[in-house]
Parts: sequence; structure tokens; C-alpha cells
Amino acid sequence: MLKKGDVILVLLIVFGISLSVIVSNGNNTGTITSWNNTNNKGKEDVFAIVKTDDRIIKTINLTKLKKREVVKVPGQYNEFIVADQKKICFMSADCPDRLCVKAGWISKPGQIAVCLPNRTLIKIVSNNDKTLDGIAK
Repeated sequence: MLKKGDVILVLLIVFGISLSVIVSNGNNTGTITSWNNTNNKGKEDVFAIVKTDDRIIKTINLTKLKKREVVKVPGQYNEFIVADQKKICFMSADCPDRLCVKAGWISKPGQIAVCLPNRTLIKIVSNNDKTLDGIAK
């Protein structure tokens, strides 16, 4: 049987968790909020860069993309990349393992999808990316 002190302790824990959820939702100004917020136009554009053999084939502004765009990737294998509103993926490929297709949709800056047999890379970047990608001396 629960004692009076146990009930008070459980109520305090529930109150603390509720309060932390309310406070954290009120201060949510992360990338996802600005990515989905239509009032933030011009602040952050998200781009998909498609590369094969370290050559840029296509750069797509995912923020301003209004209709689906299909890119045929040149190379040893037949690959199709599909960019839709705010996301991109390898839609089909006839490479041996098809891991690129299994990777699914990517949409957040910093995410990548790769097809190693065809040496193709999709990278998501933003125009105000503050992260350091690398240093060369």
C-alpha cells in the first residue's frame, strides 16, 4: 500500500516532468521550426548537392522547390534521384546492393546519402551553416 509520502513524491515527479515539457516547448527555436515555418522566408535556404566522381552534377534549392524534380545520374549504373518539397532521395538504382535506395528521404542539413558502386553522393547543406566541415593546411 502506498503511504502519504509516496503519493506526494509521485505527484512532485509528475509536476516536475510536466513543467519541464511546458518550458521546453515554449523555447523551441530549433532548425526544424525554422525549416517548416513559412514566415522565415529568406533566413535559411536548404540545398541538395548531387555529386558524381567529385563533380557537382546538380544543386537543388529544396526550400524553394515547388514541384517534383527527377535527376538521372550518369555512370556505370542507372540511377534516378528525386527531389520533392524539402526532401530528396535515391528513387531507383540498378547497382548490386541498392543501399542508396534503402537510405530513404533526407531533408536536414548535414545528412548525406551515398551510392558507392556508382560513386554518387547527395548532401544537404544550408546557406547559413555554421558547422565546420574540415580544415586544410
